[in-house]
Amino acid sequence: MHRGLIRIITIFVFSLTAALFFSCASSPAPVPQDASAQKIIQLAQERYDAYDLNGANYYYQILLDRFGSDPNYMLNAKYEMAFIEYKKGRKDKALAAFKEIVARYDQPDAASLSQTWKVLSEKLIAELTAKK
Repeated sequence: MHRGLIRIITIFVFSLTAALFFSCASSPAPVPQDASAQKIIQLAQERYDAYDLNGANYYYQILLDRFGSDPNYMLNAKYEMAFIEYKKGRKDKALAAFKEIVARYDQPDAASLSQTWKVLSEKLIAELTAKK
């Protein structure tokens, strides 16, 4: 009787561990070539909301690769990727990325850019430098 109970518990623990391992190991779904920038941002946000920072970063990199020539999408992707670095505790990488975003607003076409990414980046730069 005792041996059977140990076997059942062992099988249960093994099954639970395997289920957790394989559920966390899922990779993000590929993005169709004709996906819009908004669709890619939505996919990234869904991964972020599911606490899958690597998956979110994957989608933001796709946004950057496909729509990076548009400065507003480029800044959106770079900000979100920098924020992911911040959330992962990689403060130095995040700080450098936020400073790069703010520096982009020194270029001649800055008036046509959304100020959102600059304002948010400046707030996080202030927070990151205050703690040093």
